Amino acid sequence: MESKIFSYKADGIVLEPVTDQLKLSPVFDRKELVEKIKDVLKADGFKVDERSLQFKIEDGQLFIQGLAGKEQEARSIGFMSGKI
Repeated sequence: MESKIFSYKADGIVLEPVTDQLKLSPVFDRKELVEKIKDVLKADGFKVDERSLQFKIEDGQLFIQGLAGKEQEARSIGFMSGKI
């Protein structure tokens, strides 16, 4: 199966200091971000493997990383039945 790895930079989702020991991000909709990724990859015929999603923070910026596999056409198996 053909696969791709991806890393999506979630613009605007950056940790901001609240105290010396705590940083918080603004509120965001995780599912909405994943849908954006799905839409981009769907144009190339790929489907996000949601089990592979990882949410990472690099330098205070949120990144979503994971795998996408090529969508395969459903195959039908036909059976012939007949009376003898």
